[in-house]
Amino acid sequence: MENRKKTLFIRESSGLVREVSPWSSMLATFALVTGGVPILIISWLWLAPGIDWTLAYLITLVPTLAMASLFYIAGISMPRSGGDYVFNSRAIHPAVGFVNYFGLFVAFALSLGLYSELGARWFAYLFSGLGMFIGNQQLVNIGCFFSGTLGSVTVGIVIIVISAILAMSGKNVWKFTLISGIISFISTAVLFYVLSTINPGEFSSALSSFTGIPNAYQSVISFAKSCGLSFVANPITAAVLGIPVIWYYYTWYNLPASWSGEMKNVRINVFYSIIIALIIIGAYYILFTQLNINAFGEDFLTSWGYIACNGLNDTVYTSLSSISTFTPFFALLVNKSIPLYIIMFIAFWLPNFYSNPPLIVALTRYLFAWSFDRIMPSWLADVNDKFHVPLKATALVSAIGFAGVLLYALVPGISIVDVTVIFEISYAIFALSVGLMPYLKREVYENSVPIKRRILGIPIVTWLGLPTFAFLIYALYITWGNPVLLPINIPTIASLTAIYATGLVIYYVATRLNKDKGIDLGLIFREIPPE
Repeated sequence: MENRKKTLFIRESSGLVREVSPWSSMLATFALVTGGVPILIISWLWLAPGIDWTLAYLITLVPTLAMASLFYIAGISMPRSGGDYVFNSRAIHPAVGFVNYFGLFVAFALSLGLYSELGARWFAYLFSGLGMFIGNQQLVNIGCFFSGTLGSVTVGIVIIVISAILAMSGKNVWKFTLISGIISFISTAVLFYVLSTINPGEFSSALSSFTGIPNAYQSVISFAKSCGLSFVANPITAAVLGIPVIWYYYTWYNLPASWSGEMKNVRINVFYSIIIALIIIGAYYILFTQLNINAFGEDFLTSWGYIACNGLNDTVYTSLSSISTFTPFFALLVNKSIPLYIIMFIAFWLPNFYSNPPLIVALTRYLFAWSFDRIMPSWLADVNDKFHVPLKATALVSAIGFAGVLLYALVPGISIVDVTVIFEISYAIFALSVGLMPYLKREVYENSVPIKRRILGIPIVTWLGLPTFAFLIYALYITWGNPVLLPINIPTIASLTAIYATGLVIYYVATRLNKDKGIDLGLIFREIPPE
């Protein structure tokens, strides 16, 4: 068996080192999942106006934890680079696994460009808000620079360069992640405390005083309602309306499985970085949303996001449009504390920033795994002897990130729409694959999956996989046609078709090229890559 492995895979060992701690992994997951989401939460309240958001988060967390359990099982069953891909490709058919993860890779790679480019917007909010508050036009101009194309491209490229250097530095990237995560949690605690000291009455008075518009607070709400915004009649029964956006807020928790081949104490590490991290993230989202609603009022925040996302011409919003839905500025109007404003900025910005190095690491590990499976060129699995990192793959991912920054900055039509549906499709395929694995790939299942418990004669992975698959199909159904998350148009359909078709072509070409060399890919996918 071992001799056959040696001839199937490109070499006898990965060359990577197990040096990632559970805490670094867990904090990486927190940043990967939550980075950039706080702005989206406020901006998208109007997509389910007036629902019980706490209940909606809890409802969506249940199937999310079931999905997370599948990634946990994948990570501990096949703790290798690209572990979740490795598991998916062995679960039912290698073509399904590769094409599914090729789609996810594209989604993550596009997001690398998007969130790097978004890094400039945080500085635009910071300086614009500070400039308006103290009446300094120079600071406002700096904010305008960061919100412009040149500023966003410059900052985006700088972020990717820094992230790439960290990703190439071996274990230093995980030290950076640990320290950044601790700072992020501390600044978030300050953010939550500040929000808890504010109430809508105080904010309403501060808003009118700052803008010079009498009753500005109620004016925003009235204007949004006059433009078509309406709130649900029953917040509790309507809570399911929040599933499409909340499900997206929770995604990206599969990524720790991609570096499971470098984890210390794999079982504990994967459990902390996927399951425990998600529970913490669920609590974070509930607190963040509810504290903002308590501080500034749900009707106001929903109306503000509605006006911002739909480009409506409201007098109050227009006077403050440069800060968009950045609520630390609202807190600044009330407490007038610039140091607290900066700390709240860090709470918003830092997860977005420090998520990029782990994202680059994850993307390189998928390339690494594809190379080991002989689908991609072998040089993508070359590991530097000093840093124990696939430098060539890291350089390629960084180049893709640069292209993504330019794409998002220069081609406004590109959006997260396709990314959202790819996550739903790919997670659904993974859930179905794992659910069917005990029946379609029984030998692989018996030899690799450590959790084989059965309930009523049915494997636990099937109990988890098939209902989760059904939930994701339901989520896709209610998201379909959503004007923000998934508008159905020719570009959307064309891009999805192109992404998955490209994956199929790559797999077919790899199969043919390997066959010409006398290598049967089918045999490779019956084995787990060497450590």
